[in-house]
Amino acid sequence: MAPAGLVLALAGLAGGVTLGLGLRAPPHPAAPVASLAPAPQPVPAPAAPAPAPASAADAAALRAGVAAEQARLDSLRQARASAEAELATLRQSRASAEAELATLRQARTAAEAELATLRRDLAAGRRELAANQPPTPQPLAPPPRPLRLPETAAAAPGQPRVYIHLRAGSVAAASAASELAPQLREAGFDLGEPRVVTATPSQRVVRYFHGEDAPAAARLAGRLGRGWAIQDFRNFEPAPSTGTLEIWLPDR
Repeated sequence: MAPAGLVLALAGLAGGVTLGLGLRAPPHPAAPVASLAPAPQPVPAPAAPAPAPASAADAAALRAGVAAEQARLDSLRQARASAEAELATLRQSRASAEAELATLRQARTAAEAELATLRRDLAAGRRELAANQPPTPQPLAPPPRPLRLPETAAAAPGQPRVYIHLRAGSVAAASAASELAPQLREAGFDLGEPRVVTATPSQRVVRYFHGEDAPAAARLAGRLGRGWAIQDFRNFEPAPSTGTLEIWLPDR
C-alpha cells in the first residue's frame, strides 16, 4: 500500500505544480499535433542504361574521324605557316621598296641641288660674258681729208720719196706731221701725201724696203732727231718701188 500511496502523492504534487505554472504563465497557442502518418520515402531515379559495347566498325569509324580532324588541323597549320611566310616576304618587300624610295628621294634631292648649282653657274657665266662683251662698234667716221702740208722748198731730184703715216683721229699725230713737213722739205726729201691708217706703232719709226735705201733711211732718221727707230722691211710683200721711205707717227 505504501508504494501506491507514494505514487499518488507524487502525481498530486506534479499536478499542483503544473496548475500553478499554468496560472502564472500567459496562455500559448496550442502546438500542432504531429501527424501520426509516416513520412513518404523518396522514389529512386531510374538507373541509366549501361552503354552497349562498341563494335569494331564503330571504333574504326571513330579512328578515321580523328585522323581526318588531325589531317585538317595539320592542313590549317600549314596554311597558317604559309600565310605567315608570305606576310614576312611582303614585309621584306615593303621594307626594300621603302629603302629604294628613300634612295630615289636622296638622288632627286642631290640632282635638284646640282641643277640649282648649274643654273647659278650659268647665270654667273652670262653676267660675266655680258660684262666682258666688247661694246657695240660704232659706225666708222669717214676718213679725214688728206693732210695738206705746207710747201716750203722743192725736193732735190733723185731724193727718196717720204710718206708720213698717222692714225685717224689723232690730233697729236696730225700736229707732229705738220711740224715735220717743213723740216723734210728743207732737207731735200720728196714728201708725198700723208697716209691716214687705223693703227700705228707705239714709237716713232722710219721704214725702208730696199737695201739701197738704207743709207737714206739713216739720214732721214738723223734729220728727224733722237728717238727715231729704223726698221728693215725688205721682206715686206708687195714691196713699194725703190726710193720709198715711210715715217710712222705714234698716237702721241
